[in-house]
Amino acid sequence: MNTHKSAKFGLAAGILVSALLAAPAVSNAADVGRGPVPRPVPVPFYNWTGFYVGAHAGAGFSDGDSGFLGGGQIGYNWQINQWVLGIEGDFAGTTISDSANATVVGPGGIATMHANASLDWVSTLAPRFGYTFDRWLVYGKVGGAWAHASADFNANVVGAGGVSGSVDKTVSGWVLGFGAEYALRDNWTAKFEYNMMDFGSDSLLADDKFHVFKAGINYRFGGPGGVW
Repeated sequence: MNTHKSAKFGLAAGILVSALLAAPAVSNAADVGRGPVPRPVPVPFYNWTGFYVGAHAGAGFSDGDSGFLGGGQIGYNWQINQWVLGIEGDFAGTTISDSANATVVGPGGIATMHANASLDWVSTLAPRFGYTFDRWLVYGKVGGAWAHASADFNANVVGAGGVSGSVDKTVSGWVLGFGAEYALRDNWTAKFEYNMMDFGSDSLLADDKFHVFKAGINYRFGGPGGVW
């Protein structure tokens, strides 16, 4: 074997091995010099755009009379950056009622009277305007309101017989409200809201203003609610 050629082969092999071992070190040194490439952190958000349906329950007050109410709502939201525009309609039945008794003494004798009135249902249709932060949406709304009230009465005059009757009426007015809605997960949200409805003097209600505090839950149709 040629000793000179063997020496050259051994030297070439040593240089190749040294180069292969040094390559990762050079690459790592270059990476250390540049530093790690930062990855963008996803910004938490909730997408409020879309149609939604839900249910609510709460309490209503009118001139000292109070009761429970419950019903449903349907609406649509359109989000522009952190602003949310929308429209919502709702309908609720109520347990609010009032009764009165009276005795009248007159020339024709003694008359006794009894009347019972109830607020059967209320409904609103109003645009909403809100602002989002984190998982919250705070909003206000103003629009139209409707209510249906009914009453029955009877009167008796001692010795002359009696009379009875009933009346029902649907009245219209306007609603002013504000509330807050929270994104639970995916397409579900929960909300709390206050409404003041004004039906003017054209109403069977003892007071023309009706106040409502209610809580509800909504389900929004469409894609996922957000990325967290």
